[in-house]
Amino acid sequence: MSKAKATFHSILWNHAGKIVEYILMYAASILIARGLGAAENGTFVGLFSLSQLLLVLCSLGLETSLNKFIPQFAHEHKDSKIAFTLRRILLLRVTACFAVAILFYSAIVLFAVPFLGQSRKILLLVLLFTGIRSIYPLYAMVLTAQLRTALTTRISVVIRTIELFAIIVLMQFSLTIENIIQLFLATSLLHVLAYVVFSRINVFAQAEPVDMKPMIQFGSIYWINTIVDFVLGRQGDILFLINLLPDPTQAGLYDVAYSLAQMTSMGATIGLAGVTFATFARLAVSNRETMDRFYGFSIRLISLLTIPLYAFLLFNTEDVLALLYSPKYLGAVNLVQGILVFRIVSRLFGGPENAEYLLSTGHAGKIVGFGVAAASINITLNILLVPILGAMGSVVAGGLGILAVNVMAAFGVYRHSSNRIQIGFWAKLTVVSVAASFVTMLVIVSTGILSLVVAGTIYATMLGIALYGIKPLAPSDTEWFSRIDHRLGLLLSPFTRMKMNLAQ
Repeated sequence: MSKAKATFHSILWNHAGKIVEYILMYAASILIARGLGAAENGTFVGLFSLSQLLLVLCSLGLETSLNKFIPQFAHEHKDSKIAFTLRRILLLRVTACFAVAILFYSAIVLFAVPFLGQSRKILLLVLLFTGIRSIYPLYAMVLTAQLRTALTTRISVVIRTIELFAIIVLMQFSLTIENIIQLFLATSLLHVLAYVVFSRINVFAQAEPVDMKPMIQFGSIYWINTIVDFVLGRQGDILFLINLLPDPTQAGLYDVAYSLAQMTSMGATIGLAGVTFATFARLAVSNRETMDRFYGFSIRLISLLTIPLYAFLLFNTEDVLALLYSPKYLGAVNLVQGILVFRIVSRLFGGPENAEYLLSTGHAGKIVGFGVAAASINITLNILLVPILGAMGSVVAGGLGILAVNVMAAFGVYRHSSNRIQIGFWAKLTVVSVAASFVTMLVIVSTGILSLVVAGTIYATMLGIALYGIKPLAPSDTEWFSRIDHRLGLLLSPFTRMKMNLAQ
């Protein structure tokens, strides 16, 4: 199988599996939010955000390091090198988690942080859950770097299905914060055991020594960026809300708003996670010209997958929130719309593609610098705006922080490549998507699931006609798909302009 086909098949498995996994996780989060209510859900997501913070602190950037270096291993004795690497990485992760757990427990004893005013039992459960949860992403990343995403897909989907059914059962008896955390602890342990059994060759094969120093150094540098991503993301904002405001309801509303916006994005692009970075890493040592073209293709592809969905949700937020979460969460409508506007604007400068390009070309330090600057903006604005605007303060702070890091990283890519900002492509796609969504809102005035289906059908039809008219794809985009299957190239040819113009 060619590299192009292997990558495409890996993306298909990864995307299909991740979509199913994310749907199951999102369905579970909806049930939890509905079952707990806005205030209790705010407390729960605060605890989950704390777990994520601890996970970030003990991560050391190891997943990203595995994703970068494993595709670059020479084919000879590759399994032995992977086994040696994974053993050392697992040992390092466990040691780091143990150290973070000790520091966190000391903080519980010594400091009266408002958020830590939970029962010791729940906080200890959070610690244990975090430690177990930190292990299985390493296995998953090794398999992703090997383009063996079919296995990760099967394992993850089974685990998430078990979680969803368990939450349904708990709702019939007693859905509390404590038993939800206990459930996630049990399924995390099951997740680890599944990887140990079904991916045992990656650990138990005869090991061949590998120089770990470059991996650890790279991971340590990127670790700072992982912390920055936490600050810029939902979990960091929730920790600000839960500690700066007396009522956890605002945190609960923000979590619902962010989850809905994130579901829209992840549903379209989650299969690309890890696979695109592995492709960038491989091309960085083999063909830089192709790598530059792949970057431009990635920008256009991800924008095509996300901006139309953002635009549709922008004018249908209230109906979607009421349908999924019930009318008691309609206070999150403006939050969702604010997040979507920032995301649409940010796509002008790309997103994760920038970091993957710079990391693959040895510019991890720049990514860290950009991230620290953006995190500083986010932290400052959260502290200033949250007491005044509540959850909307976090929307503005997080949105401006992400926009800042995307702008800086994009210009970092432009400095080291022939790529340039694709303002024409972005403007055309954004205008037709927003216009089609607005017209759909004017036509459909009723509410309910049937109205949403009709609205989606009308929107997709208008958007398809508009995309045929503006032809947003470059000839090189169609070529990428034609290498995989000529039928894909034929399918996309009506949306491809005849003459390539990278500025568009």
